[in-house]
Amino acid sequence: MNPLYGLARNTFILGLLLLRGMVVYAVPAITVVPGEYQAFYIADGKLWGIGSNRAGQLGIGNIDPGCSVPPVPVKLPPDIKIVDAAAGGYSALALDSNGRVWTWGGNTFGQRGAGTIGGASAAAEPSDGVPFMVPKDRTGARFDVVAQVVSGFVFDAALKRDGSVWVWGESGKYAGDSSGVVGTGEAKPVSVTRPTRVQFPTGTKIAKLAASSDALFAIDTAGAVWSWGGGPDSLENRGSGSPDYALPHILSGLPPVKALAVSDCFSHALDSNGELWGWGIRGTYLGLGPATGGWIPVAKPTKLAFPEFTGRKVIGISARAHASHAILDDGTLWGWGDAAMGEVGDGTILDLSKKGYAWDWGTFERMVFRPVRIVPGASNFVALASGSQAFYTYAIAKDGSIYSWGRNKTGVLGNGVLPAGDAGKHPNSWDVPVATRVDPLHLRAAVAVPARE
Repeated sequence: MNPLYGLARNTFILGLLLLRGMVVYAVPAITVVPGEYQAFYIADGKLWGIGSNRAGQLGIGNIDPGCSVPPVPVKLPPDIKIVDAAAGGYSALALDSNGRVWTWGGNTFGQRGAGTIGGASAAAEPSDGVPFMVPKDRTGARFDVVAQVVSGFVFDAALKRDGSVWVWGESGKYAGDSSGVVGTGEAKPVSVTRPTRVQFPTGTKIAKLAASSDALFAIDTAGAVWSWGGGPDSLENRGSGSPDYALPHILSGLPPVKALAVSDCFSHALDSNGELWGWGIRGTYLGLGPATGGWIPVAKPTKLAFPEFTGRKVIGISARAHASHAILDDGTLWGWGDAAMGEVGDGTILDLSKKGYAWDWGTFERMVFRPVRIVPGASNFVALASGSQAFYTYAIAKDGSIYSWGRNKTGVLGNGVLPAGDAGKHPNSWDVPVATRVDPLHLRAAVAVPARE
């Protein structure tokens, strides 16, 4: 029997049961957690990391600043069970079954949650690469009973079982500008070294969190969406219409929402009827069609209509730096957005070896404006995993098949490729533009692949 896997990062499929006659079989589950330069897999309560360990973000200690392929086990205590994880820019965190949070990697802005700042390299602070259990919050109280963790580029956040939200790390963009993501009304750039409670109106209880690089979004128990952070230039990206970015504000005009997929310049909400909504400074990424000029800013949540879906409902949605993907209720997988690094998965890619470094292609040069079918021969997809800082995506099918595509600069696609060469000169030498089946936890060796000349 092939195992039926559930990817729970952007869906709700973890812990399925398979009925066979009168016998109930527990089905093993794998959760994929993408970051920008590293990714993690949760399987049987254990956590595995793949990709870059430049700042100790794989949780294996600062023993190797290079890329780890195949995946390696994160050095967590053997007696704990991991139920959730998140990956930031150069740091990561995990949640155990007892509701305790573990952090590792860069601590330049207090991402460890230990009350300290500093240590983005082995020379600065060797303990960065070893998982650390966050002991207490900013008030000195024990920090536990956590239900979910998420991560921005240089901050972390946790949702507690009582519906409260807590943030630590840099409440400012990486360059030092204000972001207000700590959610206390503090608009100045500040490093928050211990979990600090976000200030919601009295009685608000949050059910789910989502993070972009410098902002947070939340769904409350009534299905309403809240946003905060992002700094003074994030008005369209937050979608609330309020100029105040230092406190949470509700997004008006949305029906009850059950899932969010957010990126740095656009976001999606999936409502309880299976309809998609979107907003953001680069509305072109929402699948609105060819641009007639500019990026078509969408300042408030707008219902998206896709004739390509032929009336089907959406059951899963993901967003990453440049692209979006959706699973429909017939199990088909669709994608759209910028495919310069193969992010859409339909085979579209820009040959950057002929253009110099990666970030110099023209606006819309490899844009897939409308949804296209990904893996046309398959109609049994059940879940997606990506994130605002990732340039790649994973998808899972009902038969246990795992697919990945997009940027593979540090070997994060789980296909066994270990990049061997200068990514600066040949940035997309290892990118995969077609959704391809992988089996990352069964890799036994890596294949070193040189840069494409």
